[in-house]
Amino acid sequence: MRRVEDKIRRLSAQLLAVEEEKELGPMLVELREALHQHIERLRARLADYPIVVERRVRNGILPASVTTPQNALNKNRPATTGLKTSANEGLP
Repeated sequence: MRRVEDKIRRLSAQLLAVEEEKELGPMLVELREALHQHIERLRARLADYPIVVERRVRNGILPASVTTPQNALNKNRPATTGLKTSANEGLP
């Protein structure tokens, strides 16, 4: 994990130091790939976090490995994190 974070920091610093616009393209692609890899690793780690699993079960969200008619219909849709996006949602 640390190497990807270091790579993201290095690429960000290089992007800020670039003087010619033609150099940006390949660097942006590399930064985007590094960010994507970092996000996927974080998602994988978070999926196994006990609080998230307990919260999903409590809210009736089954793990992706459990096949239900609803999961079968949504198998081509991207999975959501189950986290609420609005600051006011879920508050008493």
